[in-house]
Amino acid sequence: MKLKIKTIIASLAMALSLSSCEDFFELKPTNEMVLDEFWQTESDVLSVTGACYRAMQQPDFMQRLMVWGEFRSDNVILGNNMGADLLYVGVLNTLPSNGYAYWGNFYNVINLCNTVERFAPQVCEKDPNFTPAQLRAYIAEVKAIRAFCYFTLVRTFRDVPLITEPTVDDTQDLQCEQADPDELLDFLIDDLKAVENDAVASWTSTEYTKGRFTRAGVRALLADMCLWRNRYTECIDYCDAVMSDPDNILTLVGSNAYNRSVFVDGNSSESIFELQFVRNNIPNYTLCEFYGTEGGHSGWGHQQMMAYDFSTTSLFEPTDIRGIDSFYSSSSLAAFPIKKYLAYRNEIHTTNVRESDYISVDGGAANWIVYRLPDVMLMKAEALVEKGERLEEAFRLVSAVYDRANPEAGAGSLSFSSYGTQDRMRDLVFDERQRELLFEGKRYFDILRRINRDRSQFQNIVNTYLIPKYSSLDQSTVSSKLSEINALYMPIKDSELRSNKLLKQNPFYKVSSSIEKN
Repeated sequence: MKLKIKTIIASLAMALSLSSCEDFFELKPTNEMVLDEFWQTESDVLSVTGACYRAMQQPDFMQRLMVWGEFRSDNVILGNNMGADLLYVGVLNTLPSNGYAYWGNFYNVINLCNTVERFAPQVCEKDPNFTPAQLRAYIAEVKAIRAFCYFTLVRTFRDVPLITEPTVDDTQDLQCEQADPDELLDFLIDDLKAVENDAVASWTSTEYTKGRFTRAGVRALLADMCLWRNRYTECIDYCDAVMSDPDNILTLVGSNAYNRSVFVDGNSSESIFELQFVRNNIPNYTLCEFYGTEGGHSGWGHQQMMAYDFSTTSLFEPTDIRGIDSFYSSSSLAAFPIKKYLAYRNEIHTTNVRESDYISVDGGAANWIVYRLPDVMLMKAEALVEKGERLEEAFRLVSAVYDRANPEAGAGSLSFSSYGTQDRMRDLVFDERQRELLFEGKRYFDILRRINRDRSQFQNIVNTYLIPKYSSLDQSTVSSKLSEINALYMPIKDSELRSNKLLKQNPFYKVSSSIEKN
């Protein structure tokens, strides 16, 4: 009897037709695959690895990256034409029935990664051209993808099941308890450490080097996870390894080309890993629908997210080009449309900015950036600050990112004497991450990381950064719905609770036990 995988797996036909980098990122999942007929050559391994990325490019996956990491933060408010589930998230009325509580898209990718790890080794025995070194590189790559998915899930739900074996038939027991989140992340860190040197340093194709997990991407992810776990020395070491890698040299894009090169054209000199999109083949529908005004699915709402009104804050100095490149603010507009990824300006001057200065582009062709050099620089700065040492080095890292975004102010416009204490530096790094990584899916997790680091500051951080965006809602209700740490994580989807009886609902959302019994 032939064994079939009834999960998202790349098709054999697509594997046999591989011929270019573009093909790799276009690999489409199918519903089943005959194991007896697959895993014969390296192209089979490549096809399933490509399907991992293809599954991450799917709108349902992308929507969750943006809602979980960006929409819940103080960067974004409800826009126009939002769907019901997004509306409920935006007014703090998220229930276990909400579609954004669904994590199946991420576990589909995880299962693909587990499948490669399980079956790719047998290809070495069948394909004489498939070397052990190539096998190790593939394993490192899919372990990085899997770790990224789990890291996102832990930061979103906290308590999630850890599954490292593929689902290969209908007889497997799919009941699985949630793992301790700290133990899960420590496992992932150790798992990646064991294979980091096996990852490919770079590819001859820019699309591959920027669009697949290379050694630099693995180390950026390790730095990120170590920072979350307060393992600061390791975070610093991995950031240094990324920034000093001679096989994948990264440089900051200049001020005059920053917005267009990094976010519109994509795959810039500072990019480490970004999901690749092409309008005619793999369009970034989610970006068009959430931030843009056109180019998404037919009949779907657009501009579902708007920028927070930062004119009420002191986040951006008048010289900061990110404050006008990322979104457009004008007294003539009732809202603040997001421009990042969707438009660029022809000049870097920050005075007399008009809406006509923006040149709109096809958001459907924009890549989604996961890691880039400034993110790593600021991770290192944060780790240094939390260790309470080498504050001047941390300041120089922040200053380099800040200076690039403030060309009119001139280099060295920030003064270390104004930030010479750990508390001041902590706020500087936190604010600079918000400015630099605005609308890139990082902010909510940055807030949550800061809260988890010092629970005594929970209420102060929530009051300062989260509650102000809900000013139009009843404040007593807002306060009650942001009153404890459990409220900052998403609920477990009701359908997941019904199918896996070992799952436990986030206590904040567990209003009755009936849902787990039905």
